[in-house]
Amino acid sequence: MKSVLRWYLVVFGVACVLIALAHIFIGPSTIIGANTPNATLDGDIRFSMVLFLAYGVACVWAARDLDRNAGFIHLLMLLFFVGGLVRLLTVAYVGWPHWFYVVMLVVELVMPLVYSTLLQQVTHRPIRPSLPAAAAEPSFGAAPSARPTE
Repeated sequence: MKSVLRWYLVVFGVACVLIALAHIFIGPSTIIGANTPNATLDGDIRFSMVLFLAYGVACVWAARDLDRNAGFIHLLMLLFFVGGLVRLLTVAYVGWPHWFYVVMLVVELVMPLVYSTLLQQVTHRPIRPSLPAAAAEPSFGAAPSARPTE
């Protein structure tokens, strides 16, 4: 199961990176059902996609060692879930988007809950990490360690 969770996180992270790169280099025309935005919105979308690119890279990086990076991965899943909640603001303020984004909304709300629950079962690391511990835990650039699970 740990291998499945690792590979899922890698594929998920790579998908985030590819989506971000498409939005950055091709632009808002990659958004299904959207109209051509003005320069302000175009720039805002491309800027936001740099953050999504970093999110995808962080997912791929964290997949190297699920045990050691569990707290950080739970934090990444929380961010994705909150993104889904924020998408609900659009529904409240503007209405329902294209059906594809309704499907994405379901993915954004369900996938993090399922993934974090499975990760907790496999690593025995809490779903509610302390933010300072999750931020300090990963040593970017260091090789994964063979740290025993708690």
